[in-house]
Amino acid sequence: MRHQRGASVLGVMFMVACGIAIAILAFKLIPAFTEYEEIRHELVDTVNDPDLANSSGPEIRQAFSKRAEVGGVTSITANDLDIDNNPLRLHVKYTVKVPLVANVGDYIDFDASAVSGKK
Repeated sequence: MRHQRGASVLGVMFMVACGIAIAILAFKLIPAFTEYEEIRHELVDTVNDPDLANSSGPEIRQAFSKRAEVGGVTSITANDLDIDNNPLRLHVKYTVKVPLVANVGDYIDFDASAVSGKK
């Protein structure tokens, strides 16, 4: 008599539950990372804008704010930016809290910067 091989019903259910848990985690975390990429993109666009080459801090913040609003950025505001001149450099550090299940969550720290002349 040959021994049967394969996964048991409990084994399959456990693997499906693990797959669902990983998918839920991904669906909750991916928006934070896509927003980070959008913020990074807006920082690069702002520092490489030729109209802002000799602008003051408030003008740069206003330009970033307009770009961030169009891009749907909600985690930071223009007031969170650190601005250095010569060359123009924008930097922002922020934390996103992602609630997972009940009282369990995840904190993700992001650090984005852009310097004029670099892409």
